[in-house]
Amino acid sequence: MIQRIQTIFWFIIAVLFIVMIPNDWMTLFSTDGDFMFSAFGVFKGENQIITGVPLISYVILLAALNIAIIFLYKKRILQARLTIISIILTLCFYLLVLMYRYMSFEGEITATNWNFPLILPVINVILSVLAWRAVLKDEAKVRSLDRLR
Repeated sequence: MIQRIQTIFWFIIAVLFIVMIPNDWMTLFSTDGDFMFSAFGVFKGENQIITGVPLISYVILLAALNIAIIFLYKKRILQARLTIISIILTLCFYLLVLMYRYMSFEGEITATNWNFPLILPVINVILSVLAWRAVLKDEAKVRSLDRLR
């Protein structure tokens, strides 16, 4: 389980999702002031404008999914399928972020400052693809050894 490279990929993916939670994702500059957007929601100063419960839940779900994939090491085909699902859900994360970004505010948003944590899901997708390819290589190796018996 630990000696497989995809285990390291899935662990790094889970850690990167957890690292995203406490950081600010973007700053929204509006005609009514500045808004801070993070996993906890959208804030104007200390006032919470939009709750971030779906965002936190989604990020924790993605981290838990990648940790759960690690423990399915005897079921490589299921690992590959769940990795594809993880890639799709990670890409859907950006749709959720854009939905929050374009929710109605009091004024018009004039500019957006994207912060570093929003790059982490792209890194996670790349690592997921690498893990998926490694699982498929493992499965091919096991099948070739079964033919020799």
